[in-house]
Formats: sequence, structure tokens, C-alpha cells
Amino acid sequence: MIFSGKIDRTTAALFGVFLMLSAGYALHFMTFEEALEYVDWEVILLLFGMMTYVGQLARTGFFKYLGVKAIKLSKGNLWLIFLYLTLITTFVSMVIDNVTTILLMIPLTVEVAELMEINPMPLILGEAILSNVGGVATMIGDPPNILIAYASGYSFNAFIVHLFPTIMIALGGALFISRIIYGRWFKLTPKNIKELMKLEPENYIKDERIMKYLLIVLIFMIIFFGLQDYIGVSPALVALVGGTLALVITMEDPKKAFEAVEWPTLIFFIGLFMLVGGLDQTGLLKDLAEGLSSISPNPLIAAAIILWVAGITSAGVVSLSISRRFGYPISDKEWFKFGIPVSLLTMSISTGFLFILQYMS
Repeated sequence: MIFSGKIDRTTAALFGVFLMLSAGYALHFMTFEEALEYVDWEVILLLFGMMTYVGQLARTGFFKYLGVKAIKLSKGNLWLIFLYLTLITTFVSMVIDNVTTILLMIPLTVEVAELMEINPMPLILGEAILSNVGGVATMIGDPPNILIAYASGYSFNAFIVHLFPTIMIALGGALFISRIIYGRWFKLTPKNIKELMKLEPENYIKDERIMKYLLIVLIFMIIFFGLQDYIGVSPALVALVGGTLALVITMEDPKKAFEAVEWPTLIFFIGLFMLVGGLDQTGLLKDLAEGLSSISPNPLIAAAIILWVAGITSAGVVSLSISRRFGYPISDKEWFKFGIPVSLLTMSISTGFLFILQYMS
């Protein structure tokens, strides 16, 4: 249901929990209380804290400031506009989940594209895909990373050391592919360049003083994430403290502040934890692991199989759904033209990196 895009993932997860609990009570393998025990509340609280913080930083106009600054630096050159906006998207998504990053970047992108009277699709698609690429680089870049970190015990630094170099290679490859695929689009001469150059990035900052304070909080959050191995502080605690400090600094009404929290995402992951718990209780997870082992007793080959299956089934789900919100739905043709080559490239690089790590160890 989720992959078809016809039903929201949160609705699908809740319906799945309903079916699982119905079967659990009928067949006596799981109760609601037991399902709750499978929810990793540290993951949920980490997401909640980061969403709260990001919501306050976004209200200062910081992200629009970055976008407009990049556009002015490009001086109307479409390749530079694409390069700057996708790079900002990539690096922002390393500390903010990719859904939030796209929700912040695409409105500005569409506004600028309409001003220049150009098709925004290459920009939207580039931002959507590279937000996924950038989000993989750090532990806090995307919710799945947080799940992996807590399940495996990998620290913030472990993600940086092992994934950041890989992502930089993938980023370079993605930009190279975009240069080839959208070569003609980059050569177009946009209109209203003079109007575009009149935009002042500083005008998009709503409160510079608060923005600076919040950026200081972000720096300290990243420092404490990095010190996780040495001082043993929980990433969830760091995120909650950061979110709380953001609320104190902005003095925002909590009701309004929590509007920035992606409650459907939190509910989706709570439901997902419960569903995984149900699979564990029935023994299906064990059977799946044994089945994978029978296909390939080599752990490295098994990991590569999981990587490619997950990559193929999830490619584009978030990107396709988000683009619809802004009146520019990504067609299958557009997705296959750019999204598939980039996805195949990043998965190939990741697979190669797996084999390199195995060889080095």
C-alpha cells in the first residue's frame, strides 16, 4: 500500500497495526501492551526533539536566506542555481530529515522558477533525490538512520566515518548524471534575471538575533552528538534539550511550535515498531533471516541483497509524494530518466564500499 502511493504510509501503518492486533488477540500471540513494549521511545523522542528545533529555526527564515543567497550567487546561470540549491539541500538534510528539508526548499524553488519562467522539474527532482543522498550521511539525517543507530549501537561518529565519504562520491556522481541528462535545460536563458538579482537574502530573515542563538544551539547539539562515544549521553536527550532550548529562546507558544512536528511521521514509526514486534512474536522475522541465510551463507552477500532490495522498493516513494503537494507531480518518465540512474549509482557505490570494508577488516 505504501509503495503504490495511493494510501498514506501512516494510514497504512495504523491499518497494519489494527490487523496485526486483531490477529494477535484472536490467535493469542500478542496484546496491545506487548506491542507497546516493542516501540523504541528513544527513537521517537529523538525525532520529536529534532522536529521541534527545526521548526523554530525555519521560522527565523534561515533556510530561505540560504536559498536566496545561493540564487543570487548564480547570477541567473541555471547550472549554478541547480548546483547551489542541490548542495544546500544535501548538506541541510545531513542534520534535518529529508522530508522537512524538501518541505523547506521546494516552495522557494518553485517561486524562483516561476519568476524566471522556467520548468522547475529538474530542480525539484534534484533536490528530492539529493536530500535522500545527504540524509544517509549522518545518524540524525533521516529517521531510518536513527532506527539503525539504536538497533546496531552505531554512534554519530560511526555514521560520519563510514558513510560521509561514500555519500560525497555518490553526490559527485549524481551531479555528473544531472549534467548529462539536463544539459539542454542548463543552457536555457531564464527571464526576469534583473528582478531575481533584486532579491535581498537578508530580507528573508525574520529575526536575526534569534537565528544566531538557534544556530549556536545547533552547533552544541552536533558537538554532543559527536561526543556520544565518550560521555555516553543519549542522542534523544541531546535532541530534547535542543528542542527545549529553541522553545525557550523563541518564547513560542507550544501549541504553535508543535505544529512543526511531523506527527504523522512519529505515528508511522510507532506503528512500524509494533508491526515489527508482531512479526517477531510470530517467528516470521526468524524465518526470514534463515531464508536469507539459505540464499547466501556469506554475510556480505546477504547484506548486499538486503541493500538492493531495500533500495529498489523504496526508491522515490518520498520524492514522488512530496512533489505532488506543490503542483508539480513527478511523472514516471521524469523519475526513470533521473531518479533511477542516481539510485542505481548510489546503491552500486554502497555495495562497493561494503566489499571494501570487508576486505579491510
